[in-house]
Parts: sequence; structure tokens; C-alpha cells
Amino acid sequence: MADNFRDQINTARRQGYSDDEIVGYLKGKDPRVTQALEAGYKPLEIVEYLAPKPTMGEEVARKVGVVGRGMSEGLVGPTAGATAGFMMGGPVGAGVGALAGGLAVPTADVLVSGYNKLMGGNVRLPSQVISEMLPGPRAESPTERVLQASGSALTSTGGSVSAGRNIAQMSRIPTAAGTPPTVAPSIAAIGTEAGRLPMAQVVTAPIATAVGQTVTEATDNPLLGMAAGVSTGMASGVRSTKREPVPSAENLMARSKANYEILDKSSLQFNKGEFNQRMSFLPAHLEATEGYVSGVYPKVDAALGRLQADRPKNVAEVTALRKIIGNAASSADASERRMGRILLDDFDNYILNAPSSAIVSGDKAALDAWKAARADYSKVKKAELIEDIVLRAEVSQGGKEASIAQGLSALAKNEKKMRFFTPDEQEAIRNAAKGGTLQSMLRTVGKFTPMTPAAAIFTAVSPFGAYTAGAGMAARELATKRRVQQLDQLAAQMRLGTVPKITEGPFVNEPVFFSRSAQNMLGPVQQNQNALAR
Repeated sequence: MADNFRDQINTARRQGYSDDEIVGYLKGKDPRVTQALEAGYKPLEIVEYLAPKPTMGEEVARKVGVVGRGMSEGLVGPTAGATAGFMMGGPVGAGVGALAGGLAVPTADVLVSGYNKLMGGNVRLPSQVISEMLPGPRAESPTERVLQASGSALTSTGGSVSAGRNIAQMSRIPTAAGTPPTVAPSIAAIGTEAGRLPMAQVVTAPIATAVGQTVTEATDNPLLGMAAGVSTGMASGVRSTKREPVPSAENLMARSKANYEILDKSSLQFNKGEFNQRMSFLPAHLEATEGYVSGVYPKVDAALGRLQADRPKNVAEVTALRKIIGNAASSADASERRMGRILLDDFDNYILNAPSSAIVSGDKAALDAWKAARADYSKVKKAELIEDIVLRAEVSQGGKEASIAQGLSALAKNEKKMRFFTPDEQEAIRNAAKGGTLQSMLRTVGKFTPMTPAAAIFTAVSPFGAYTAGAGMAARELATKRRVQQLDQLAAQMRLGTVPKITEGPFVNEPVFFSRSAQNMLGPVQQNQNALAR
């Protein structure tokens, strides 16, 4: 009798029936159970005699079998679809068929379920029919149904991802199974989307499905379970925003050096007469706008004299002139320094934008190389001004976030340094210095960290002091990270010369993770069957 009832009784145990319920059912099936009760045996003793509980090894083997059954279920659709697709369209057709086959069973389940509810029918779900045809133990408890659903999601997702990657690869081959050229791009798009983040999909699928099935078991609400599973899957698909590549400082310097070498090897020379005539207007301009007086500002005098000297205006001379003007622009005297900056701007504007008529030897390509070299060098130096703020904050005695904010504010107020930047870059620096509403809120909350006497007293006497201190420390850390991120973005903008464009948003993977999670939650999941009714 024990052999006859053991499997049935253990199934009932897994489904949550008590020993009293099991014995109550068996009492009407076999008179010996009644006799045992009358003899004083307890239900627990009777059940243990009829069906000893499975050993640890038996339980492990059973759960492995349940997972294996689920994995087999997940492979049925993709395998059947791939076989049919290969017969009709070769390798590409096999990939498309595998994707279609993976969708077929969940879609059919939804349609049949809808029919049963609307029409009051009792048509069996295709997934149930398939499951009964497969070997292995059937899931009979909440834990086993979670394991079976996860196994099915793993193999189903793995098959679809593999099919998608194969489609994308095969569609790039012109002779792929005779696929019409007009269809190939759309097929490739399907494959690329299905194979997006393959490892993340395969790892996430069983986890998200386990979460969803667990919620279904706990709430007895499949809709809540699906929402939980889909939400878990979609959360795994979120990635950092990707932007266009930004050249490093090393790359920019190497590029600048290469362009300078092109310039050095050229025979570039400006028209001396036109050059001197253009520079002859500068003293009067400085006198009218900056109060320049000859003999008072020696470095400016030296620069103006060299600018108008009767010397060949070749590459060596132009380089020397810029160095001399640079000395005036870095003078210790504020007035002379300001005049030097104006001279340097006028000089650079003429050289870098000189018309072809101003060049008497060499070609415009050499001038373009110089312009590119100056631009790359300028990008590096502007990025360094931003990065130096972080370096100074690292050794600051105060808070890092506050030090960065002060550095940005000081840069935004420094007219001399701000002239190095374009209007768009200046605006970006000013916005970063302001920080915004969220940054201000984080800084305010961050003041509750127990690092000041007032905050320490509040932490000690307030019943919520510990929570407030924790919130303050978290806010302070987040505010610092946001500031550093702002500076990283500013430095990247300086090195690229513009705000890096977004090439891939954080939610670009969500469509495939949503559809995959929803499909897995619609997959074959064994429902609880009454073991005592067999």
C-alpha cells in the first residue's frame, strides 16, 4: 500500500495538504487506514508509514528534474520554429523561425485563455499539452513552479538571443540563403534587436521570471506577477548614456604636434607689406581703447616694434612674434597684460583667417595645418583649466564639493581666463558654477553631516539624529559626485570643441528586455493540481 500511495501522498505534501487532510482522504479509500486510526495511530504516523518523506538526494534529483523539464519546454518552440524556418529559408530562415517559434507558444496560450474566459470553454493550453509530452517530474509546489519557469526562461531566451545574433551575422552575407535584398535590412534589424546585450538577457531572464512567478505564487495574481517580472527585466536593461568619443589630451597634443611639423616643413610666408600695414593700425587702436602710451609699457612696445619691423614674415618669424606678444600678455602689470591680450587676439585673428592674397609663398594647406594645431592645443589647455579645479579640490582642506564649486565660480568670474573659451563654453561654465536646484538641495542636506559642532549636537540629542546624519552624509557624497561629473562633462566639451552628442540613451535596450520578460512570464507554468483527486 505504501508503494501505491507514496508518490500521491508526497505530491499532496508538496501542495500543502496536512497529514489530517491526507488521512481523511485515504480513510475512505482503504479500510486499513480506519483500522489504524481506531488502533490509536496518529495521522502523522500513518502517513510516515505509507509514504516516508523523500531523502535529501531524492529532493535534489527531483528539483533538478523540474528545472530540466522547464528547460525542455523553453526549447520546444524555438527548436520547432528553427527547423521549419531552415527548410524554407536556410540559415537566415532558421533564425527567423526560432524567434517566431519562441513567440508561438506564449501567444497561443494567451489566445486560448482569452477564448476560455469569453466563451466559457475548457480548451487546454498549448503549453500544458507540450509539458505533458516531455519527460521529467512535473512542478507541484510554488518553489518547483518557480524553478520550472526560470529554466524555461533561460533556454527560451538563450535560443532567441542566439537566433538574433545569427540573423544579424548571416544577413550581412549577400548570398545568405537566397534572401531577397529588399528583405535583408529588415531581417538584420530584427536580429540586431533580438541579440542586443546577449549575456545580460540570458542572465536576467531566469532571475526576472523567478521574481515574477514568486509574486504570482504569493499573491495568486498573475497580473502582479507579470508586472514584477517585467519590471525586474527592464531594470536590468538600463545602461549608462553613451556619447560620441572624446579625444584625450594625449591624442590632441599628438595631432597638434603633427600639424606643427607640417607647418615647419612648409615655405609659408606672408606678404610683408600687407602684414606691416595691418599691424600699423594697432598702436592707435590700443591708444583709443586702452590708453596706451608709447614708452610706458615696455613689453607692448617691444611687441609693436617687432610686428612692424622690416623682416620676412615666414613661419619662424610668425612663431617668434607670437611668443613676444605672449610675454606682454603675461605681464605682471594689469594694464599691460590687458593690452597684450588684445594684441594677441588681433594677431591670431589675422594669421588664422588670412586671405589667400596675404600669402606670397607656400600654400593654404600649411596655414590650415597651423590653424588646426592651434585649435587642438587650445582645446587641451582649456580642458586643463577645468581639470585643475578637481586637482586643487583633492588637496583642499575643506569639502571637495565646496572647493569645486568655489573653483568654478572663480573661473566664471575671471574675465582673463574666460576669454579663452567660446560663448557656448562660457555659458556651460557659468551653469556648472550655479549648480542648479538639485545641487543646492543636496548641499543643504549635506550640512547635516556630524562634522560641525551644531550637527554633532543635533545628532546626539535628536531621536532622529542618526537618520539625519546618514541622509546628510549620503547627500554630501552625491553632491560631490555630481560636481565631479559636471567637470568631467565640461572637460570633454573642451577637448571635443562642442557638447558630445548622445549616441545611445539609457533606455535603448528597454524594448527587447520588456518584450523578453513579458514573453517569459507568458511561458508555460504548471498550475497546482489536486493530488488527492486522482
